[in-house]
Amino acid sequence: MLLWSLISLAIGCKDAQDTGLGCEPSGEPTLIVGTGLAGDFYPFEDGQTVGLTSAPQGGFGVGVRAKVSGLVVDEGDGNAPLPVLMETYLDGALSDSFTNTGATAYCQEDGSGLVWDLVVGFDRETYNSADDLIGLQGALATLRIQATDLDGATASGEVDVVIEVD
Repeated sequence: MLLWSLISLAIGCKDAQDTGLGCEPSGEPTLIVGTGLAGDFYPFEDGQTVGLTSAPQGGFGVGVRAKVSGLVVDEGDGNAPLPVLMETYLDGALSDSFTNTGATAYCQEDGSGLVWDLVVGFDRETYNSADDLIGLQGALATLRIQATDLDGATASGEVDVVIEVD
C-alpha cells in the first residue's frame, strides 16, 4: 500500500515543476542602485561618497548592484538574463554609456531580483589612467541604470554620488 501511494504521488506530481524561487513580476517596475557583498544589498543614498574600480568594459567606474522588482528575474532556475544600460553623468553631461548584455538577475527571497558585478564607467578616453582620475576627486556624478527583461519591461533608477579617488 505504501509503495502504491508513493507511485501515485510521483505520477500526480509529474507535471508540477518547481518554477524557481517565486520571483514573479508584480507591481510597477523599479530599480534601486546600491552596493553589497554576497547576497546583501545596500542602497546608495544621494550624496554618498563612493570609490572607483576598474571597469570590465575598459577604464574606471563605480562598482554597483541593482535591485529590481516588477521584472522577470526567474526563468525557473532562480535567475534570468537582464541586460542593463549604465550611464554616468558629470555636471549634467553624459560621460559614458555602456550596455551590459551579459548581466543576470538573481531571484531573492523577498521576490526581487539582484544584479551584481556592474561597473558604471567614466569616459575611457578622458579617464584612462590613474593620473587622469585625480580630476574626479570630489566630483558629483549621477549614476543611471536601466534594465530590460525578456518581456520588454523596463525599470530605471539613478543616484547622485560623490567620487573619492584613493
